Amino acid sequence: MNSIFILSFTRKGYDLAKRIEDILERDFELNVRAYRVSNLKEFMQSNFGKGSAFIFVGAAGIAVRAISPFIQAKTKDPAVIVIDEMGQYVIPILSGHIGGANRLANKIAELTGAIPVITTATDINGVFSIDVFASERGYSIVNPSEIKYVSSSLLEGKEVGLFSDFEIDGCLPNNVVLKKSGGVGICISDKYQNIFDKTLHLKPKQFHIGVGTRKNIPFEVFESLILETLNRESISIEGVRTVSSIDLKKSEQAIIKFTSSYGIEFITYSAGELSKFDDRFAQSKFVKDTTGVGNVCETSAYISSRKGEIILGKTAQYGVTMAIAKESWRVSFENIYDRT
Repeated sequence: MNSIFILSFTRKGYDLAKRIEDILERDFELNVRAYRVSNLKEFMQSNFGKGSAFIFVGAAGIAVRAISPFIQAKTKDPAVIVIDEMGQYVIPILSGHIGGANRLANKIAELTGAIPVITTATDINGVFSIDVFASERGYSIVNPSEIKYVSSSLLEGKEVGLFSDFEIDGCLPNNVVLKKSGGVGICISDKYQNIFDKTLHLKPKQFHIGVGTRKNIPFEVFESLILETLNRESISIEGVRTVSSIDLKKSEQAIIKFTSSYGIEFITYSAGELSKFDDRFAQSKFVKDTTGVGNVCETSAYISSRKGEIILGKTAQYGVTMAIAKESWRVSFENIYDRT
């Protein structure tokens, strides 16, 4: 979760919104802000694309009408939650799994004493949810239309196959079996492989891009360079987990727009954090004089990838420096039923 908007429409609702804001900021260090909204249509037009979660304090019908013009797809929509003004019930109504609405609703309920009302079939039946697994573990869902076949098979107690190019940790969920063919299954791979009759393809987000830019670099220049470089390295944008840089660039609009457009996390590090790895990467006197550290792109990619492998060293073009690191990957099924 990044930015969370809490919307209210009455004095009583705003009091509850502020209480939730205080709780979430204190306990989870989230970027949360409560509003008392007078023009909901205008507010949603201005902010829907900026938030990872929207919490409506009021009637569910208000929330449904407010979000309906902006809904796109389950892999893109933010979490949307409704809470009544009395704070009795917390109800996720959109993006319960991938967007994390169910998880956030349970957190709010636990902290406020409200009752979470979860309606997604896999949750209420205690069945493994493949879209929650993908979201929490850092996978791109290449063909989300196939989720329904996996979920419905598991709900009916039928066997679902699993093929993985990566080593597996933990016990497989009930009715998930390692296979290389069959009716319905999951393929975890860098490459699309039509293993099963109905194959849900999960691509690990294991690539991390480190960047440095001149100030106010045009978005089109930045985007074009990143995409061209990824294409040259045979890396799909769906496999990119983070773009990172020094904290001096935290407000650089080209980076912010790029990461927001492609659903990639933007991370920044202080000069002190980056300088811990000065002995690992070549240092630039010019960069050090400008930023306080001699290497930004390679170092930030390295840190974000959890000290992974640098597969593309520092390259510079059009006022942008970039490097790419690859995170080592294992498929982990540990604690898959722990949603608290």
